[in-house]
Amino acid sequence: MIKLRILSLLFLLPLANAFAQTRELAFQFLDQPSFTRLSSLGGVNVTSNSELLFFMQNPASLNEENSNVASFHYLNFPGGINWGSAGYQWSPGFAGEFAVGLQLVSYGEFEGFDRFGVSTGDFSAQEFNLQLSYSRAKGVFNYGATLKLMGSILESYQAYGLAMDLGVVYDHPKEDLRIGFVVKNLGLPISGYLPDQKLRLPSDVRFGASFKPKYMPVRFSWTLRNLNSMERGIEEPDSFGRQALEKMVWGAEIIPSENFSLQIGYNLLVRRQFSGNSGAGSAGFSGGFAFRVKSFELSYARSFYNVAGASNVFGVSTNLKKKRSF
Repeated sequence: MIKLRILSLLFLLPLANAFAQTRELAFQFLDQPSFTRLSSLGGVNVTSNSELLFFMQNPASLNEENSNVASFHYLNFPGGINWGSAGYQWSPGFAGEFAVGLQLVSYGEFEGFDRFGVSTGDFSAQEFNLQLSYSRAKGVFNYGATLKLMGSILESYQAYGLAMDLGVVYDHPKEDLRIGFVVKNLGLPISGYLPDQKLRLPSDVRFGASFKPKYMPVRFSWTLRNLNSMERGIEEPDSFGRQALEKMVWGAEIIPSENFSLQIGYNLLVRRQFSGNSGAGSAGFSGGFAFRVKSFELSYARSFYNVAGASNVFGVSTNLKKKRSF
């Protein structure tokens, strides 16, 4: 008999609630940072292009430097949750860049029961996101758009949706300054878990900036999330200032050389949501590193959630048109 994984259920609760409520939020897995540099920079970033998969955060982050690059990342959560993310970028032969991305989530195996407590056998739960992105530069601006097909499968119940992201990034012509803006998950569900069930997508409006001082090997980033909502933590914030701070994510990337970098991040909302009776501990903090070995870039990140433990992300990327060697 397979034991129920309690932590996995925490991530499935929004899906379970969807069976009983109308216009319930679905596909929330899209908000989870699923690749190394994003995870280590606090989980939200709309300006970085240091890793190909940042186009999943803002399609305007695509640039020629990552053309023909393939990237693969694996995320492991406590409780047996496994997550894979992959992407590939190419130049279409005309102005702009294309990229395709895939996210797959497996929440593991569960033991099912009917209303009388009789076992109905084991079942699994998975979610996925398949997306196609395009970006084009015009002067100091880079514009991007993404089309997404999302799916959520819980035992015999399934839900699907279509969405798009629209983003723009401004690059200062003289300073190492980038400003980004993105509207995420505009769209509609194709079907709900039950007939005639109405779901809504996790739409989001984000704004951020990153800056690297001329004589410092550090790039600082600051991002505002959920500008389209009055989202609150588990408890009501005690002031407007606290609520505003919960929308902010801070990050810094230390770059001592072209072949090695360190990242750190802080997310107050994560810290507040995962704080327990014994305190918040290291919840909300994250960190990681990346280094190049020949034609490959290897990376690792760890995000802390205190009560739920920590997540580990491993990544590898390479340019498929360059000769690879170890």
